[in-house]
Amino acid sequence: MKVLLAVDDSADSKAAVHFLQRIQLPAKTTLYLLHVNPLDEWLRLGTSGRSLRIVEQISRIRAEAATKMQGMLTHMEEPFRNSNLAVHSIITDGSPGAEILRAITKHRIDLVVLGTRGLSKISGFVLGSVSEWVLNEAPCSVLIVRGKPRPKKTAKGMNILLATDGSPDAQAGVKFVKRIGFPASTVCTILHVVRKKIHQTPQLLTTNRTQLAEFKKLAEDLLQARGREGTKVLEATRKIVSCREHKVIENLAFGHEVEEILKAAKRTRADLVVMGSKGLTGLRRFLMGSVSHKVASNAQCSVLVVRPGRTGNTGNKC
Repeated sequence: MKVLLAVDDSADSKAAVHFLQRIQLPAKTTLYLLHVNPLDEWLRLGTSGRSLRIVEQISRIRAEAATKMQGMLTHMEEPFRNSNLAVHSIITDGSPGAEILRAITKHRIDLVVLGTRGLSKISGFVLGSVSEWVLNEAPCSVLIVRGKPRPKKTAKGMNILLATDGSPDAQAGVKFVKRIGFPASTVCTILHVVRKKIHQTPQLLTTNRTQLAEFKKLAEDLLQARGREGTKVLEATRKIVSCREHKVIENLAFGHEVEEILKAAKRTRADLVVMGSKGLTGLRRFLMGSVSHKVASNAQCSVLVVRPGRTGNTGNKC
């Protein structure tokens, strides 16, 4: 696997670094740490005041920024190298979004990781600009990390919400989760949403293995054929992600996809929501306004949007 982590000196970027440190990436993973020095910022600083020596100002600012970030990247590399990952640092100039996408193509990246904000000191580079740009345009999976760095929680389990509808793209998300090593005591909640009509009342069914028969009967009684198909999706997903070190819970929700995913993320106190980029809406292309985009924009936790790529299904963490 090839992973690209976009970094700067922002709190969101540091949270992304700590998030990656909490999980175990597959063997032989190559990690690229990318920092982009935005040219617009240098031009603004270089032309401030009455200085006429713009070129010298910009050159000095660029050199200072490069030196500062090289030291930061070297510090960031250490824990990843201790995890036996091949780590490479890249510092470049330009537009953050464009340079991230360029690096994804050049290095054939499978997963790009970035904070919700940061990547530039320029006002406006938030989800809706750089993060949204990458989320919409990247040909690979995208992990948007939201939250503060919490190094003290590194050894503790995580709460994962895995949203699936059984579509090929959703299955890619399931297989991706299987490849990642999450901390012991992690709780994985599998969520399948049966879409309701406007006049119908939302419902939530939840189970573990000991309640399976009762769960299936209740689902079919309440939701008829769609409930029966939903339990099949959940059962097939459980078989893939089950791990003796993790607890798996199945949720069958009756409602609207975005609303139910966001409610489940809040209810389970999810650290991460995992979902496919397609499916869930029936769209053939991931677009602005889709379920994946709305969840990534509104969730209070980190969101991983998985696109089928070159990683295949090698590696097994359980």
